[in-house]
Amino acid sequence: MKLNVCIASAAYAVPEGEEIVAEILQRERLRVESTLAPLSPQARQKALDNLGLSRVRVCGSEQPYDLALRAAKTAIKEAGIAAAKIDLILDYSTFPGEDFQSISFAHQLSADLGAETSMNLSFRAGGCGALHLAIKTALGWMSMDERIQTALLVTGDAAPRNNRTLLPITVQGDAASAVLLRRVSGQGPQLPGPQLLGVEALTLGHLHKAIAIGHKDGQIELTADAVTIEHKVMPIFYLHLFRLANKVLGDAGLRLSDVDHFIYSNISRRDREGFGKMVGLSRENLPATRMNDFGHTFASDLVINYVELRREGLIRPGQLLLFASAGIGFTWGVTLARA
Repeated sequence: MKLNVCIASAAYAVPEGEEIVAEILQRERLRVESTLAPLSPQARQKALDNLGLSRVRVCGSEQPYDLALRAAKTAIKEAGIAAAKIDLILDYSTFPGEDFQSISFAHQLSADLGAETSMNLSFRAGGCGALHLAIKTALGWMSMDERIQTALLVTGDAAPRNNRTLLPITVQGDAASAVLLRRVSGQGPQLPGPQLLGVEALTLGHLHKAIAIGHKDGQIELTADAVTIEHKVMPIFYLHLFRLANKVLGDAGLRLSDVDHFIYSNISRRDREGFGKMVGLSRENLPATRMNDFGHTFASDLVINYVELRREGLIRPGQLLLFASAGIGFTWGVTLARA
């Protein structure tokens, strides 16, 4: 089935505040040591040595919703449509901030943007892999209702207080992003953005405790089960990404070698090198990202890396883009698009 939907625009926003990763690791030393304690000394050292992260952006006066609103306004402006024409708003934030009081970003954005007739939806599962779930959900609505011509997908996330280190995986920064999907007729000389060719997603609920959310002393606490991650998640982590990538490419009559740009998460240097090895890229050929400046920003990583590729003029018409990421849930996803 041909998807007559394109990525009309995308934007991200990061707060001005900044913290040094080494200082975060020292401040949260006790939880880092407690989490890594079950691992071997070699595994603990590997997790610390291969982060590849120097700084993260952190929310202050500007909270995740403020960032999401800014990113949404930018995406709408770049797409050249009126906010009142947005038919669907989908919020897939995982950690929307501790001070957010509305039902969801989607409902408040509908009011603040002036999208008075939009259908407003939200979900909290998926973490770094949630963009694919959001795209697939939006496509489902668009395929069932021809009146839905545009869909605004937003996420705004901030690490809970004193929970920035999520070793042995990453150190988290705060950010928000917006992706505007638009139905196209295909009759014009050029689509207004990359056309979606397919989306694949996979969840494995038996791994849901690999990364868990709880409470301690009245505060939200993120916990990473290092043993589960090292011995149950990592052995299948890239395997599932590989399977999904080949599925979405095969359905389009394509192969991995046809992909021009692999757009992947900024979890860590170790993780990016693992993904590069999976798709046949050497360490030297991995595309540069803002990982060193922003840290890992949940599902906004993919949007940040896509927007930066466009800003640098590296995406040319006709090129093939493969978005891939995985996160809590446990969730894997890939999205294929043609520029």
